[in-house]
Amino acid sequence: ETDAIINFAAESHVDRSIASTDEFLRTNIMGTQVLLDAARERGVPRFLQVSTDEVMGSLREDDETAFFTESSPIAPNNPYAASKAAAEHMVQAAHHTYGMDVVITRCGNNYGPRQFPEKFIPLMLSNALEDQPIPVYGDGRNVRDWIYVDDHCSAILTLMERGRSGEVYNIGARNERRNIDVARSVLEALGK
Repeated sequence: ETDAIINFAAESHVDRSIASTDEFLRTNIMGTQVLLDAARERGVPRFLQVSTDEVMGSLREDDETAFFTESSPIAPNNPYAASKAAAEHMVQAAHHTYGMDVVITRCGNNYGPRQFPEKFIPLMLSNALEDQPIPVYGDGRNVRDWIYVDDHCSAILTLMERGRSGEVYNIGARNERRNIDVARSVLEALGK
C-alpha cells in the first residue's frame, strides 16, 4: 500500500518547450492526469504535485525585493510554464471534484550534484570549461530564485507530512538572481 504519490515527473527545459510542445503536453498534463486517476482508483491517501514558480511568470528585474507569494497570479510565459499551470489545475480539480487529498508545491531553480546536463548551471559549467558559448534564455534578465536541491527535498517532505489539503505552497531560498548574473558568477569563479 502506498501512503502517497509525489509527482516529480516533468519535461522542464524552457528552450525545448519552445521548440516542440508535444512532449510537455503529454508528460506534464496527461502524465499528471494518469497519476491522479491511478491515485484515486487505488485510494492513495495523498497526492503531492511538484510544480514550478514559472507558472507565475517572471519576477520584476527592477525590484530586488520582489518575490512570488502563494497568491501571485498564474501568468505562464512559455509552453513549459503553461503545461505545469495546466497540471496544477488538474490537481486542484481532482481535489474539488473527487475530494482527493492534494498538495501543490512551487519552487524556483534547483542546483546541486548530479543535475541533468541540459540544466542551466551544469550546461554552463561544461560549456565554459570547453570554451564554448554559454546559452542564456532571452536576454538573461529573467529573475529566478535558486535553491539547493537538498533544501527543496526537505521542504517537499515537510509539506507531504504536514501540508494542508488543497493548498499551494511556494518553496524558496530568497536567493533571487538574474540568469545573466548567475552566468557571470560562474564564469568569474572559473576564471573565464
